[in-house]
Amino acid sequence: MAKKKSSSLQLLALIVVMVLVMVVGAYGIMTWQKNRPPTPPQEVAITVSAGDESLEATPYLVCEPGVECPEGEIPTLKVASGDTVNVEIPEDIYDHDWTLLTIYDDPGANDEQVHGPYDTDSVDIPVSATPVGDSAEQPQLVVIEVSSIMIGLDDNNEESPYLVTWSIAVEQ
Repeated sequence: MAKKKSSSLQLLALIVVMVLVMVVGAYGIMTWQKNRPPTPPQEVAITVSAGDESLEATPYLVCEPGVECPEGEIPTLKVASGDTVNVEIPEDIYDHDWTLLTIYDDPGANDEQVHGPYDTDSVDIPVSATPVGDSAEQPQLVVIEVSSIMIGLDDNNEESPYLVTWSIAVEQ
């Protein structure tokens, strides 16, 4: 009987140790996630696709407000007239306000959408827009821009706001 009681105590002790290890591990992971540095703005990429074409775009512009901003390269997405362009936004962007600007070859078709935190993580954009005014021609998508204000580290390794813009040229 004493041996059975000893085995039960050992099993109970093992269960208590396992629960403690899981609690400490979960707390450690939560603390790490809360305190880990955010992805630097210049490394955050959006994914843009249409038909069989897809590309990842890093920011075209990343700069602190009031500072002259060097321009990056603008990638080009090849599309067909009837395509819809899908823009996938990572959580580093959609967890706060961001803006989508669509520019067509007819300025009357241009559009700007402002999204709040967690509103959406993807947007579909028609390559051919509804004709504007008396025109019978459908405006064609030329440029897609996503803009956001993000927190990054400045030259002194201190947090600072950055204006960040991803720009994608669209070509048929």
